[in-house]
Amino acid sequence: MNSSPTQKKKKKKKKAHPVLRKHIELKTQGNSQDSAALPAPASSAALFPRVLTSSLLPAQGGVGLVDVPTQIQALQSKVVSRLLEPERLAWKVFQLHHLSHAPQPSQLAYGATILFSTASTASLQLPARLMGYVTAFRALQPHRLLPVSDMPAEAILNEPLFFNQQIPVPLSRSATSGASGSMGSQPFTPQDQPLLLAAGLTKVAHLQAALRTQHPQALTACLQSMLLALPLPWQAVATATPTAPAWRQGVSSSGIQLIQNTHTGQQHSVSLHSQLLQAPAQAIFAFALVHVIPWDPSRPWRGPTQQPARSTVALYSQGPLYGPDHLSLGVWGWGQQPGHQLVVRQASQRLRLIQARKHGILAPGTLTCQPRLLPSLGSDLTPAEVLQALESRWTASMQASPASRARLSSDMPTSQPAWMALTRGHRQHWSQRQQQQQAQQQQQPSQQPNQPHSGGATVHDTVDVLAPPGSHPQLCEWRRLWELASAAYFNRQHRVLWWRILHGCVMCGAFSAYIGRATVEQACCPYACCSSPAQPQTISHMFLECPMAATVISWLCRLWQAMTGHLPDASVATILAASTSEGQCASDALLQTWHRLRLAVLHSIWTAARIAASSTHASSQASQLSSQSHLASRLALKTVTSMIHHDWVKCNDDVRQLAGVCSSWLRGRDPSMTVPHRLVGALQAGHAL
Repeated sequence: MNSSPTQKKKKKKKKAHPVLRKHIELKTQGNSQDSAALPAPASSAALFPRVLTSSLLPAQGGVGLVDVPTQIQALQSKVVSRLLEPERLAWKVFQLHHLSHAPQPSQLAYGATILFSTASTASLQLPARLMGYVTAFRALQPHRLLPVSDMPAEAILNEPLFFNQQIPVPLSRSATSGASGSMGSQPFTPQDQPLLLAAGLTKVAHLQAALRTQHPQALTACLQSMLLALPLPWQAVATATPTAPAWRQGVSSSGIQLIQNTHTGQQHSVSLHSQLLQAPAQAIFAFALVHVIPWDPSRPWRGPTQQPARSTVALYSQGPLYGPDHLSLGVWGWGQQPGHQLVVRQASQRLRLIQARKHGILAPGTLTCQPRLLPSLGSDLTPAEVLQALESRWTASMQASPASRARLSSDMPTSQPAWMALTRGHRQHWSQRQQQQQAQQQQQPSQQPNQPHSGGATVHDTVDVLAPPGSHPQLCEWRRLWELASAAYFNRQHRVLWWRILHGCVMCGAFSAYIGRATVEQACCPYACCSSPAQPQTISHMFLECPMAATVISWLCRLWQAMTGHLPDASVATILAASTSEGQCASDALLQTWHRLRLAVLHSIWTAARIAASSTHASSQASQLSSQSHLASRLALKTVTSMIHHDWVKCNDDVRQLAGVCSSWLRGRDPSMTVPHRLVGALQAGHAL
């Protein structure tokens, strides 16, 4: 009986992919034989940069990729930054209402000031959306931009008395007598001073006014205890005579609210967005003190495209003086940027740096990425010493592991994330996991209300978590290297190779054996012309010490000597770490030429080494050395010639008519645009051409 074509298709077996078949064969061999004899699979973390490293800027040793969770968190923090701006919009009314009427700080009347305090975010009991905004903003870990002694008097008077790290509870203090001793590290909470909270004294301005009136003995003792807990500059402001306010608000005879400047007498009306508009002079009654600040609604810090032709600074009202809407703009921020001038890209980068510092990817006190496989490096090592330390680790692991097999999973720590680990048994239901988490939270000691919500907060609110503790020459050298490695004038392939060299993740023999991709025999130098037959192929050996590479590097040094008269040193610091002496490069154009030539030669050596590793034919030592050196030299010459040709074409031809260039990309550009041919000029100066 003949079968139909449909039945034939059903009977036909689908062949597996070749890679999948090989994986199944290895799996079957591992089940039948000793599974420990198989090489350890190299995870993605062993071959590619970490997620934190990838999201850093190229000038900081990263790749510059966008991390989606961090980008979302930065966008959430932008909402709180807009909330701090003096413009009063409809959505801000609801957000400020939730912050001012939270269960715990409802009697404090702090408003948005509670964001910069040590009050726990969980204790605020905010709506879920606003809770996400506040959590993201606090994750940036803002700090004081001004020292305590340099703060203006108005900002000092607006400081809160509770949940303030600058006002700690004395270590030896009697709750009844109020006698103070040495200061501790825990700030005051409403539970520590219930009498002050009941009297409505929650800010330094309230304390200043209360010190000039008569109170019961118990309240007077609490006032003196709080006064002694203030920093010395704040004590001087609290005990000084109050100055006359600059702005006051009243109601005219027609019922219009007007704000008057007490110094000039000029009157202003208030718009819907709290902006002050000049108004004719009228009789004002029922005065009340208000806070007015200058503000530029164009937000010039977002870039030159956002800046208008003329300044648009205007005056905005922030409500009653030292009230819940009174914010001291410019006191809090991160780095050198105030808290209300948040840019999403900078905030996202700061979040990644904080996470990288927390996981030890960044060296202590630096903003540059150290090599991935040696995260415990100190800041006193130069890039050349770091590379030597990495190679020592690779060679030591090769000596420790048996020579007849590749490194196994038992020989190296796993770098796979937790979600990739195979779990035995069935996964628990989400309700059971939630009950277990609640039980663990109940067993742990409850979080104190005066502890910040974000982990890893600064010890002092005047210290930035990303500020380096000191200046070291090695840190400046790392920053210089990463900025140079991300230069746009380099060829992309050359830039990627040098980036991998600086990170210590070039797939040479020693590194392949370290991550379990090769045996000890395969990790040795493939050239038979090396002095030692069992020489591990490290980065420095591949590019400098190997006779094949040494001849090409020697040609590079002699070429540079013919151009400039200076013979560079063929060392790790000079060739791989880009360390230049004073007399090597007399100008920036000459320095750029040296780096372009150096990376071109390194890439040619790398290409020749890859070709030699893939070739299977045997040859003599002399012929192998000659052929590979000649190949690397030809590749270097071809690369340099190509760079000269591209620079020459850009200088003499119309860029809009070049092949592969769309004319709409350069619409409105001058066709006579030129690019400085520095490489051609430098080569002609030394008669190298």
